[in-house]
Parts: sequence; structure tokens; C-alpha cells
Amino acid sequence: MCVLAAALASAGGASAQTTSTPLSPFDAERLRLNASAVDSLTVDTGRLLNEGGYRLSLLVGYERGILVLEGSDGSERSILHYRTSAWVQGAWSPVDRLELSARLPVIIHQGGHGEGMYVGISTPSSSGLGTPEVGARYSLLRRDEGAPLSLAVGLDVGLPGGRASAFGRQEHWAGLQFSPRVSLGREVGMFALGASVGARIRSTEVNPGRDVGTELEQSVVVATRGEGLRGELALQVAESLVQPDVAVELLGGVRLPIGHGFEVNALAGKGFTSIPGSPAWRLGAGIAWAHNPAREDVCQGGRKHTPEQCPDNDDDNDGVLNKSDRCPNEAGSADNEGCPDPDSDGDGVPDRTDACPNEAGSKDAGGCPDKDGDGVPDAKDQCPDEKGTAENQGCPATKDTDGDGVPDDQDQCPDQKGTAENQGCPAAKDSDGDGVPDDEDKCPDRKGTAENQGCPAAKDTDGDGIPDDQDKCPNEAGVAGRQGCPEPAPVEEKLSLADRRVTFTVGRAEIEGEGAKVLDDVAAQLKARPNVAVRIEGHTDNTGPEELNRTLSQERAESVRAYLIKRGIDGKRLEARGYGPSRPIATNDTLEGRSENRRVEFIIKR
Repeated sequence: MCVLAAALASAGGASAQTTSTPLSPFDAERLRLNASAVDSLTVDTGRLLNEGGYRLSLLVGYERGILVLEGSDGSERSILHYRTSAWVQGAWSPVDRLELSARLPVIIHQGGHGEGMYVGISTPSSSGLGTPEVGARYSLLRRDEGAPLSLAVGLDVGLPGGRASAFGRQEHWAGLQFSPRVSLGREVGMFALGASVGARIRSTEVNPGRDVGTELEQSVVVATRGEGLRGELALQVAESLVQPDVAVELLGGVRLPIGHGFEVNALAGKGFTSIPGSPAWRLGAGIAWAHNPAREDVCQGGRKHTPEQCPDNDDDNDGVLNKSDRCPNEAGSADNEGCPDPDSDGDGVPDRTDACPNEAGSKDAGGCPDKDGDGVPDAKDQCPDEKGTAENQGCPATKDTDGDGVPDDQDQCPDQKGTAENQGCPAAKDSDGDGVPDDEDKCPDRKGTAENQGCPAAKDTDGDGIPDDQDKCPNEAGVAGRQGCPEPAPVEEKLSLADRRVTFTVGRAEIEGEGAKVLDDVAAQLKARPNVAVRIEGHTDNTGPEELNRTLSQERAESVRAYLIKRGIDGKRLEARGYGPSRPIATNDTLEGRSENRRVEFIIKR
């Protein structure tokens, strides 16, 4: 692109004179780096470091064709032909959702040629500081909380300190710059997609034929995910608001972990415009040291959360998971999608089971009115003001002359109070009150037992009901099943779960091998100990991305929990927790070790 052409043409014509328009200093650096580099080295994707996470990095880069001028004779000269720079930067998350960053660019060496041909343009300084920046970002939406994408807002502030003569800062506003932006992203399989839109607000530096000032900035990136070698491809675009210019640069990057939190990386870029600050090409390489601890699961341990963040929880304990519950904070019924059943007449009988939903009634009468409370609705009660029976259509049973509760038509002794067992007749006489009628009692005047036909049992020293002549432990109370001896002291049965493990198919939540038999045994032990609660821990090997493995381990733990619930275990006694590959019990370097690590274990909680 031709820059400063018209003005430099007039300057060239007046070269014999002493008047010209000088070139104003400005910040010529256009490369935007992502200090935390969670997904990408160059583009913010809306994902921040987790609380307590940090990243320190150094990048050294070389670029060419940064500032090109065209003279009146049509020849081009690179005022900044090449530049070698270093970027020292860091990012840190002091609290959840907030990330702070700082960046210091250093111009190690730069140079050009041909500046002496243009009046008013002096040789730039060969080194100096660029514009230092501090920034802050805040997360609005997080994918790990159930949001459809990650979303963050941020602000970077360029501070005084850069060297103007080295094209390291703007000449006015004391070099201050402000860069607000909005960033978003989403993971799709093994890729992370991201985009960022913002502005670079800075002073307008008036130059011959080409002004430099505030710009709109947009960038997009596609990056691979995982724990090993990663790559990315990004496009950064800056559109000037003071001049009809657009800077476009395509960037590719690779990064490789080398252990103990360290990473090496490299960048290469190609510029497609020749406006001030846009290089023809660039190369860079760097090293970084980072620590990004796993974020605590808000869905476990009673942490504060919303139903949307934890779709697989049952916050109101009504048996309907949050993701299927229309009223996740109010206990309801599965038949009403987790919401309380409506009760139009307020009689405590839900409309769905209320035979008279608009008329208050009683539960015994199916929700219909029942004035006499006999369980027969008034509409079907032949005696609505007199308590009766359903067999008699709500009317009292037939006459009971002797008042013994046996109707006269069923009472063999209607004028003599008796018992139902004797069909309304009195029980036979029992003079000694031992429960054996006198006509069957061989000892009617002495209290005895039915086994002895009403006579007293033989001597029973220990009073256990077993005569001494049949009691093998006559001086120690016992039971008949042990011939008068006491039962042995019960042995406390212990629950054996700690060594029970269930393994799974690679990459799936399907139980393999003898898993079903193990789970049936676990269910039997839990049924025998109803006061025991268990934490079901899911684990994976280290194959694949850690975040996907953590999700898979949670699904496996939930699969086992669902299996035990189907076997009759109360879900409130079971907690499912996925740990991913973080707790191996064997090496992940062999097939056998990885198979052992794909497992579910049972931990007794109380």
C-alpha cells in the first residue's frame, strides 16, 4: 500500500528548502497476545484461569516490513525495515471468575534504510521499551457451569513508559491507550473455537498522508485441545477509525508441554497490508511456566449453585433431576414434571387423584365430601349423616342388641355379649384365667399353659418358659430353639466395599466384566446396612483430554448409582463423584494399568 505519497511528493519537490511535515511517533506494534493462553496464544476465547492459577511467559520475535514510505519518485523505503522484540507477560486469577494480567514489550533492536531521502524524517532509535500494559478480565458465562459458551469482558490499559523515538508509544495522551473487548468461545470435540471483538483507543497522530489512531479490533481462532502438542490458527484484523485502513494478519502457532508446568511455543505470521505497524511477516518463539488448578465442582459438597449449573442434581429432593424439573427449587411429583400437584379445592388431595377436584372433601373419600367421615362419599352414602360401612352403602351395620360389635344377623348369641372369634358368643368359662377353657382345662383351678392342657408347667428355675427337665441350661434363661440355652452373642457383620471395584469399556460408561455381579453384591450389603451411605468414585485412565475424562468419570459414577437405585437402594444414600485421571492406582503406561484405572470404587461415608 502506498503511504504518505501525496505529502512526500510535495516534500520531495521542496527538498532544497527547509520546510516539511515531520513524521509523528506512534506505537507501531500490532501483535496482540493472550497472557493466560488457556486455549490460544493470541486470541482470548472467553475462558480464564481458574482461581489461584497463574502463567508467566517470554516470547522473542522478529518481524520485517513494519513501516514503509513511498517517495515522489515512486520508490519505497522501509523506515522500520526490521525489528527484534521480546514480550514479558504474566496472568493470575486471585478469585473465581477474575483474571489480572501485565505485559512489557521490549524493542531489542530495529533498523531501516532510506529515511534520509525524506525531509523531516530522522532515523528511529534502535532499541527501547514498548507500551507497557495492565489488564483485567471477568467471566460472565462458563461452559463448566452448563452455559452454551464461555463469555468474558476485559480491559487492557497501555501505560506511559514506551520510547516514542523507537515507535514504542503514541506521542500524545502521555502514551496512554485503552483496549476494552468482549470474548467468547466454545469447545467442539478436540477443538476450541474463539472470537474477540474490541477497540484500541489511543491518541490520533497526524502524519503526512496517513494518520494513526483509534482502531476496532477483531480476531478469531481455531485451536486444538489436549495435554500434548497443540496447534492453532488465528486471524487478527484492525480497522482504523481515523483513516480508511485495515490491517490483516494471519498467525499460526504451536505449543508443547515439557514437564513441571513448563511449555515451549512458537508463532509465525503473515501480514496482508502495508499500513503502518503491519509487518510483511513475523516469527517468534518462547517459553512459559503455568499452573492452573482444577476448579471445585459447585455441584458437590453443598456449594452454592443454580439448578441450571447442576442439571444432574436433584436440589429439591423430589426424585426429579434439575434438568427435567420444571420447579427445581420446590418439591413436586414426577407425574407433574417435578412441580407440586395442583389442589384446586385445597383439601390436601391432588387434582389428578381427586374425584371431586372443585369441592373440598376427605382423603378417605377420594377427595369428595363425607360429612359423617365413614369413608363413603356423600354422593354414594345412603346414610350421609350417620357413620356406616362401605358394605352397607354408608349406613351402620345391622342391629347389635348386645353391643358386642357383632351384628345380630351374624351373632350366634345376640342377647349375650361375646367375641367375634366366638361368632358373638361369650368365651367359654376359664376359672383360673390361664386362657384354657374349663371344659378343656385339666387343672381348672390352677393357672397353667395350653401346652400342659391348662396345668402348670414343670419347675422352671430360670423363668424362660422351658421346664427344667427339658432345659439344658436350667439356670440361664434361654430359648426353645436352643433347648433352653441363650442365643450366642450376635457377631457384628462388617460391610466390605473398600476393595470392590467396577471397570469400564474404554471411552464409555458401560460396565464391563464382572461389574454387574459386583454391584449386585454391593446392593445386598447396603440393604443389610440401611444406616450406611456410600460415595461412588469414578476414575479414568489418562487417554484423551483431562476435561473429557473428568466428564466421563462422572458419567460412570452416575451409571453405577443408577444401577444401585434400580436394585432398591435409596438414592439419598449414594453420592456420585468423578475424578477423571487424577487418582490412578496403576501405571498408565500399559494396557493392563489403564484398564485398572478405568474403574468405580465405593467409599463408606458413615
